[in-house]
Amino acid sequence: MSYSLTLTQKLTMMQNRWTVTRTDTAPVDLGFITQKRMALKESVTCTSPDGASVVFRIQGRKVMEIGGVYDVVDGDGSSIGTLAKNFKASLGRSTYVIETFQGRWTLTETSQLQAILRRVMNLVDIPWFMRVQFSLLNESGAQVGHVNRANMKIKDIYDIKVDDDRLDMRMAAAMGVAVDAFMNR
Repeated sequence: MSYSLTLTQKLTMMQNRWTVTRTDTAPVDLGFITQKRMALKESVTCTSPDGASVVFRIQGRKVMEIGGVYDVVDGDGSSIGTLAKNFKASLGRSTYVIETFQGRWTLTETSQLQAILRRVMNLVDIPWFMRVQFSLLNESGAQVGHVNRANMKIKDIYDIKVDDDRLDMRMAAAMGVAVDAFMNR
């Protein structure tokens, strides 16, 4: 089974906010995601559309680390999986390792050239308006999905596609948050 999600940024002053919507069927809002800005330790919460329950949380293990590891837990605090930034691989292309009880995946920038150009633009403080593209690879290195940001939009909109039913939809939404918020997009 494959599925598609859209992560849409909501512009606010004090926190990052997104709406996550399942889009491979008739569009269905799955929840609202919030992240406080300027926190020393990452903490992101996704609540149900009515705000009554927590769908998942992303919690940083340490304060401001270079190769961050983030635990993704459900509303009861049970582990769904982890997102870990691969610092060494990220020197060339930003790379995350996603692990759950069902498997392991790698999320990496699709284009090495685009990754380098984006870094140069960030050094001279010029906004990056190009499409941001990440490939989701399974254990054998086959592409099983992507996280892509639409270019030239006022607010960020991420298209998340997963063709591997072992990857929990909440982890896929967490991947979108990692690409946008944890990497200061």
